[in-house]
Amino acid sequence: MPSTASHPLAALDHLFIGHAISIVLRYEGGLDEERLATALDAVLEGIPPLRHGLVVRDESRWDLEPLRAPPRWLEVQECPRLPEDLAEPGTLEALIPRLEAEPGRPLLAARLTRAPTGSILSVTVSHAVADGYSLFLLLRTWSRAVHGRPVEPLPWERHLLAVEPEPSSVALTPEDVRSRSGFTWGPPRPAPPRLLPASFGTRCVPPEPRTLAKGHALSDNDVLCAWLIQSQAGALAGPTGLAVSIPVDYRRLHGGLPKNYFGNAIRFAPLWLSREVLERETLPELAIRVRESVRSVLDERGARDSLACLERLHREQGPRFLAELHTVDPRAGLLVTNVSHLPFGVLDLGRGPPLHVLLPAVEARTAVIQQDDDGYEVSFNAPG
Repeated sequence: MPSTASHPLAALDHLFIGHAISIVLRYEGGLDEERLATALDAVLEGIPPLRHGLVVRDESRWDLEPLRAPPRWLEVQECPRLPEDLAEPGTLEALIPRLEAEPGRPLLAARLTRAPTGSILSVTVSHAVADGYSLFLLLRTWSRAVHGRPVEPLPWERHLLAVEPEPSSVALTPEDVRSRSGFTWGPPRPAPPRLLPASFGTRCVPPEPRTLAKGHALSDNDVLCAWLIQSQAGALAGPTGLAVSIPVDYRRLHGGLPKNYFGNAIRFAPLWLSREVLERETLPELAIRVRESVRSVLDERGARDSLACLERLHREQGPRFLAELHTVDPRAGLLVTNVSHLPFGVLDLGRGPPLHVLLPAVEARTAVIQQDDDGYEVSFNAPG
């Protein structure tokens, strides 16, 4: 019998309330509606957060509470022909299901679009309960269930992120929060839109990374991030520079946290680039700065320090914590997520692997780097 108990969100989860993640997978042939729906029901039995809604406990704390009336998770729509280009914002609006940004509403939605020539499966999940790797875990488990393989519950309990309270004799500053967690402490955030996601990025194809690296020994991720910085700085930087944020998954760094933890297990590597640096440095030089920024937080100390900082700020600031912390600087920021290392392209949901996968950037000042058979592509969501 499903539990009726509520569960507190981690401090980190609170910062993603009002945010969502979406994915679009295109398949050849028709996906089986009932097979998908039955498999998804079995999967969700082992991922309790997705069978819950958010509930407000007080001005600064939210919990997970079982939904009173769980929906039919998979919506199906028929169309005479699938769109050729999945990346157009208008196309994505028709394909991607949206979540209502209100307490007590579902935190997961899936939509199957079928045509005689193929199928498109689109999924949206609340960022308050899942990061990008968690989305992959959900889809991988769903794929296994579709093929009749055993479904094992995923560890999700938020106490796994618990840290010891730190001394608070000196007040935290916005600079402390930025350096220790990568989040921006700034002016109050606007109320979230009623439906999530509210907007979609546009697709762009970057030059070949080796060409951009100009012979330097740099990773594709660092080079492509530097390319985004260089190509978008003019539109995104503030009067003094650009605040770049790069999500870093710390499941493999945080001792005691399972590798298949379902939830948010990320911090941001912060990188500040002054106007002078942006104008003077070459793309390879910017890529080196990206690399060093990420390396500086790639250890267990960086993961735990980020959690300790956010937990302390949550206790001390209460409602301000929810209102004034941003995933990306709203005045001079760029958040770059790279999902090219996640094997979304092998997810067989009954018709073999997908022909194409797209994770659109769904918030302003964000970009998503991804990879397909032809190379890299980027979804970029410009400021409104």
